[in-house]
Amino acid sequence: MARGQKHKLSESYVGGNVVNPRGAKNAKTQEPTVLLAKDVYYEEGGLQRVYPYFHRFATHAKGRWVGRTIYDVFTKEFRDRPKAYYEMAIEKGIIEINAETVSKDTVIRNGDLVTHFIHRHEPPISTQELRIVRETEDGLLVVDKPGSIPVHPTGRYNYNTVTKVLEMKHGHRALYPINRLDRLTSGLLLVGLNPNIARNIERDLVAHKIQKEYVCRVQGEFPEGRIVCDQPIRVIAHKLALNCVDPTEGKPSLTEFEKLYSEDGHSVVYCRPKTGRTHQIRVHLQFLGFPVANDPLYNNEEVWGSAMGKNGALPQLAEEPETHNAEIKRPAKMVGKCDGDQKNDSWKTLVKRMEDWKDRQDMIEHVNECVGEKGPDVCDKCSNPVLPDPRPDELCIWLHAWRYSGPGWAYETELPEWAQKAADHIDRVKYCPEQQTANEA
Repeated sequence: MARGQKHKLSESYVGGNVVNPRGAKNAKTQEPTVLLAKDVYYEEGGLQRVYPYFHRFATHAKGRWVGRTIYDVFTKEFRDRPKAYYEMAIEKGIIEINAETVSKDTVIRNGDLVTHFIHRHEPPISTQELRIVRETEDGLLVVDKPGSIPVHPTGRYNYNTVTKVLEMKHGHRALYPINRLDRLTSGLLLVGLNPNIARNIERDLVAHKIQKEYVCRVQGEFPEGRIVCDQPIRVIAHKLALNCVDPTEGKPSLTEFEKLYSEDGHSVVYCRPKTGRTHQIRVHLQFLGFPVANDPLYNNEEVWGSAMGKNGALPQLAEEPETHNAEIKRPAKMVGKCDGDQKNDSWKTLVKRMEDWKDRQDMIEHVNECVGEKGPDVCDKCSNPVLPDPRPDELCIWLHAWRYSGPGWAYETELPEWAQKAADHIDRVKYCPEQQTANEA
């Protein structure tokens, strides 16, 4: 079925067009009490897709929004749509404040209710199966998550998420995800089917009683032997999901690495994170000079410059293009917060380069939409171009959560295709409680 045509899911939510927001508001009550997986998902072009549907997003103004215009907030905080869309949405009343139509210059006040009636086109994900590894009697669900699918509803993803797929396709409605995996990361995910099992395992995670073992494929010839990185990690910009080593203000972080084998200019590496910082393995590998080979964020010269963050080098945003990729070393003391008021030029430069790179990707997508004699596929309900499909190499990064083990239990997944040879090497390095006790003694 061609994208942009009418689909069961969107029709079951509303009978009108998104450019008639009042109709959408009245029609939202028509949402059926039960939706079947066949009404939500379909496969086309080697990807799992979701039929487009209407969604009401409403939230009270956050503190950082107060005093800013509605247009400024949407264009800077919700970057998944172009600026022209938000200008149109405000003008047509698709975006409102306190149930009233506003202008793009309207300033948000404390306590305002901001509403956005959107026609959602969820990004497609891999058709790789979300495999159930084990379901225990006490209510633990062990899942092998493919890359490309987020765990929770977030941003443009709602139905194409682990929790929704488990609900719609496997009948699990009460779900309590325990460990975190990034959208592009594949591997073992622990999900509680009741709050008690989730609390118990989360307690063991906090107490460092659970061992996490990953495999990854990095750029370059990783050194032999056990390599430890204990550089502190700091969140630089939450909205950009950007993290970096910061020796002075980062949180304590520790990851152990050991090479399994090398081939074709890459090394497959075993990883044991001892702490649980966001993007910890990816950040530590970048610091060591061996980023995950297909990591779009931490192996990106446009963002990090030619030094690629090795040993903590930050890029310099020079005015002249020829010096754009020059590097400067981090000052001895980083001051101020990078989210919001960014006082340090080095951090501000990194964030600016990241924002510019994301803007360039948005522009490339827009240009690609307009290529061809017939122009882009356009949705008949919201008149927005349908974004191009992700390429196969954009569906995952080469980082996989292979094995988790705790007091009296251990679960593992199959090794991913890009690390199949690791099966010949991983037994010599994988976590063994008896060996760990002997080493500590």
